[in-house]
Amino acid sequence: MTTGLERLCFGTSTFVAGRLFPQKDSGPGMAALCTALQSGVRLIHSNPNLNTQWAVREVLEEIGPVDGLRHLVKAECPLHGDLEARIHSAIEVTIGRLGIPRVNALVLEIDVKRTERTDQLHRPRVLSGFFRNGARVAFASGRVDAVYAYCHGPQELAAALRVEAISAVAAQYHLTSPWAHAHLAQVEKAGKAFVGMSPLNRGALVNAFAPTVRARLRPLTWALSDPRIAALAVTMSTPDHVNEVIDTVLNSERSRSCSPYTGRTGIPRRELP
Repeated sequence: MTTGLERLCFGTSTFVAGRLFPQKDSGPGMAALCTALQSGVRLIHSNPNLNTQWAVREVLEEIGPVDGLRHLVKAECPLHGDLEARIHSAIEVTIGRLGIPRVNALVLEIDVKRTERTDQLHRPRVLSGFFRNGARVAFASGRVDAVYAYCHGPQELAAALRVEAISAVAAQYHLTSPWAHAHLAQVEKAGKAFVGMSPLNRGALVNAFAPTVRARLRPLTWALSDPRIAALAVTMSTPDHVNEVIDTVLNSERSRSCSPYTGRTGIPRRELP
């Protein structure tokens, strides 16, 4: 029986002190992750370049083994960069820092800011080649179960969907950047899953003055409403925030039919490979 929490992924980019916020108090964020895992969240997304994986390991060592836990790990590289070295580094650093034997899903991202030949970002064959080669390197390592593609826009998304080895695509997915919503049918037709990133836009869409949790997190309810969204990655830095997000997810699930189909859409819920 599903509860809806299988769709919730704990984002770790800023939940503790790391590259982006080196002076942040890490205690509340670590307590947040502990609360999430004890409540049934089983997906964690991390990026070894952001230096927050240390806190994930400390929490896991504190609470002990978590059945069914899966790690989604970001690997970034510019187009025409040393893709093989970047991927191997992301895998090895993550395995070492998290103390895990393998990566459940490697999320490949083109490092747009460090790509020198920006004209290449608009060439479908080049984009597809990046994801195809990245998947080949990841699987050749023998330590990756699945490869996803993080996409900055429709061109990257279309390119990733053409790569058989890519089993899921990910993108920013919130009310101020809803472009991916128009492509969910395309993702579905390609037989791939979709991961929505930052449905609350890193907290910017939380209405702190709203009188109810439902009103405060309305953008999250919007993101949850489409069953084609296999997972949503939300960064949560306090136990209270975790509980509010979980309540929103569970309430969204309760509003659905008991059938695996939602409302009148007839669209089956996607699951992560």
